[in-house]
Amino acid sequence: MILLLFGFILLFITILQAFIPVFLKPTLIFGINVPDQHAKDKEIILLKKRYTGVVLSVGLAIFAVYLVWAISQKPAEETLALVSVGIQFVVLFLSIAYYFIMHTRMKKLKEERRWYSDKNEVRVVDLKFHEKLQLLPKMAFIVPMVVTIGLIVYTIMKYPQMPELIPTHWGPTGEADAFSKKSYFTAISLPLILLVVQGMFLFTSEGIKLSGTSISPRNKKTSVKQQLAFRKYSSWLSFVMSVGITLMMGYFQLQTIHPEIASSIVMLVLPLGFLVLAFASVAIFTIKIGQGGSRIKVVEDEAEVNRHITSVDDDQFWKGGIFYINKDDPSIFVEKRFGVGWSINFARPLAWLFILGPILLILAISFLL
Repeated sequence: MILLLFGFILLFITILQAFIPVFLKPTLIFGINVPDQHAKDKEIILLKKRYTGVVLSVGLAIFAVYLVWAISQKPAEETLALVSVGIQFVVLFLSIAYYFIMHTRMKKLKEERRWYSDKNEVRVVDLKFHEKLQLLPKMAFIVPMVVTIGLIVYTIMKYPQMPELIPTHWGPTGEADAFSKKSYFTAISLPLILLVVQGMFLFTSEGIKLSGTSISPRNKKTSVKQQLAFRKYSSWLSFVMSVGITLMMGYFQLQTIHPEIASSIVMLVLPLGFLVLAFASVAIFTIKIGQGGSRIKVVEDEAEVNRHITSVDDDQFWKGGIFYINKDDPSIFVEKRFGVGWSINFARPLAWLFILGPILLILAISFLL
């Protein structure tokens, strides 16, 4: 079961990383902004295919070696879990390293071809864009937090009846493998961490409302509809993940308070169920929506536009095509250039708080256990 789980995760990561170029906006090539008139140039198509072929081949080769090793050596669960996570990071590292190689080649190609030399860069603004947003209301993310606060209160009320050792970590099979002596802090540590994670989902959803837009001047109607859909389903994805992790961690906490309800089957099925939910949601979102809603088909009759106009080239704000740094942009969240989802504006202090705050809080809670 453990091999099946980690093998599936490794295969999922390999396939997702290999086919990322397929799910991006046609004008974003390895983190480089390209005029839509040149998005389907032969050289660009070849670079995309080469990236997919190399990452997929290397990833599948590593996957095959991993399976042979796991089946032939039959390592202990702890060893298998440690090696599996390490290999997943190796695949991610190699795919990112090859991305930077392709990013450099794409940047050089853009400079050589001087695609923007004869183009008029235009920034299109839809003043009613944020009025058209159909994101889930803030309350959808607050309700799970209220449930967690109620769970904390309930834990404190039941504290005298709780066992002297509190589970603080669960292994890949769902069984507790680390314990701490009972105290009020250890008793509520798990829902406290859950509350931090829920807060991140809430902050992300609210940040999306204020994120800037990048509307194509050549396909304004289509671009607006795709971006509205991308934000809408991003909100839904955050909500599904928030509910999923709330159910899983909520059960972990309840079975700590009431050991009699503990079930090895449920403890195994819940984490697996959450992983299936997470991977399925991400896969559906990636395939159906794509980055910036690029895979959503919109039937619109665009007016004839000047072939010499194009979107503003803002490559200077994207370091390596991954890190966005623009102090003049008030947005905290921005659409990724490579990958499907959201990144942050590293020039905004609130964005750093979003990254470091939860990490420091969770580390502090874990350290005090």
